[in-house]
Amino acid sequence: MITADNGEPLHVLDLPQLYMKPSSQDLLKVLEILTVQPKTFGSVARDVVKPSFQSAEVSRYLTSIISSSLAWFDSDELREVVWDAAAARLSERAGRTAMPALSRVFNIPTSSGEEFALTLHEPSLTADNLGMKTWVSSYLLSRRLHSLFDSVPELVLSDHTSNNTVMEKPSIRALELGSGTGLVGLSFAILGGAAASIYLTDLPAIVPNLAHNVTLNSDILLKSNAEVNTGVLDWSVVPQPAPTKEERYTVILAADPLYSPDHPKWLVQTVETWLSRGLDARVVVELPLRDAYLPQVREFRQRMEDIGLAIVEEGKESGYDDWEGADGGSVEVHCWWSVWGWSEQL
Repeated sequence: MITADNGEPLHVLDLPQLYMKPSSQDLLKVLEILTVQPKTFGSVARDVVKPSFQSAEVSRYLTSIISSSLAWFDSDELREVVWDAAAARLSERAGRTAMPALSRVFNIPTSSGEEFALTLHEPSLTADNLGMKTWVSSYLLSRRLHSLFDSVPELVLSDHTSNNTVMEKPSIRALELGSGTGLVGLSFAILGGAAASIYLTDLPAIVPNLAHNVTLNSDILLKSNAEVNTGVLDWSVVPQPAPTKEERYTVILAADPLYSPDHPKWLVQTVETWLSRGLDARVVVELPLRDAYLPQVREFRQRMEDIGLAIVEEGKESGYDDWEGADGGSVEVHCWWSVWGWSEQL
């Protein structure tokens, strides 16, 4: 991050002062510099290189612009543009829930070492639509997907960078539970290419934005010959009659699915309902180890074992979320990932 020569944050007095009647262009340039962007989700938080300023002073500066008549501007339209930009910068400093709708680009690695980019739209957030946000656990799991199936010879993912799809590889039917913005499921689809299809699911309020994100990435999905569908799946409802053998899925994916005392039971019963019983069946889960939800994590693990699933592979990793940090700050989140298969098949 660029700071003053002595390494200290700059002061707002270094910005155009209103008593000097700066032009709308100058103010808009400054307001662009003051934009708070969500932090990168990787294990090292990387920020857009911008000057840093003393936080409290910036809020006062933004408030002064909003409260100013900007009488020296040529038109009401210019005043509205500057006021709106200043208000947006002020709301961004109130935390992620105060930010407006945004789109982010996520770079996901392949087994060849190359990366592909996914664009995801995130509507503005409220406490009851948390599925509209991309969480760090989804990002970490997406970046791990290309290497997760090395221990399962029956699951072979094609390289999306190749123009030659190997059609004789087995078809993989995948289901994502609690897809949210779709990062994990879309990543799986592109890595799998024509060898895999995936059904991205969530609750009714979440699915329209999920489907929108599939459309946003239609070009890369088409290039990869990936088959993606979206729909509603309520974990609390056990389907009657039970799914047939052909309707079950080889792979079930879930990232950060536990944020209610009911979720371990519902999630595991959904896994039991929809997971195929074959040698190659796998459940891939990434869970943040937040203190408040550790009992649900333990219950999830026990319930998975109770239905006959066993851990094939597991590990821990960390990334940075933008949910709790003030003024654009990152919050480190420790996560546990696990790959499960039927114990009698291992």
